[in-house]
Amino acid sequence: MPAFTYMIATEPLSDEQLATIGWEGGQGLEDARNLIHYYRLTPDRRLVMGGGPVGLKAHNDLDGDSDEAAWRHLEEHVHWLWPHLGDLRVTHKWGGPFSVTMDLTPALGYVGEGRRAVYSLGCIGHGVAMSYLNGRVLAELLLRPEQPSPQECPFVNRRVLPWPREPLATVVKHALRDYLRAEDAFYERGSARL
Repeated sequence: MPAFTYMIATEPLSDEQLATIGWEGGQGLEDARNLIHYYRLTPDRRLVMGGGPVGLKAHNDLDGDSDEAAWRHLEEHVHWLWPHLGDLRVTHKWGGPFSVTMDLTPALGYVGEGRRAVYSLGCIGHGVAMSYLNGRVLAELLLRPEQPSPQECPFVNRRVLPWPREPLATVVKHALRDYLRAEDAFYERGSARL
């Protein structure tokens, strides 16, 4: 069962709008939710936000790139976080599948015994940052397999818990997502509807 994440991008921020949010370094940001929200500013100063709702599709259905409710959630959160930006318009929306392990932890390592092929999976909502780090570790594994440094990464050659077979996998994935969603709602109670 594939999992999907969703993103939105706003129209470019004006100089005044950008000054009011104090985001001068353009760093990537993320919050501390289980179903994290992550933010970036593009070179043309669009506010990009992703994460939040996780879409789940049955079996190997990869046609889950569109979800109006998920995009609405993200847009509401942008306006909740920066209400002074007023009617900032969302101009782009997209989504796509992502890799998730049962224990929500990335895994990297060698495929087979020959140490000639590597894998990386389970970056969940930390895809860009984790992909960069994982790429460096995978390069080390391929270029210097005798070096101990890649082995110091806790995600290398760890045992990954397999997802159960269908239909139990569907039940487990929905239960896990719903638990994470409920825990986020518990900690966010009293703030605003996010």
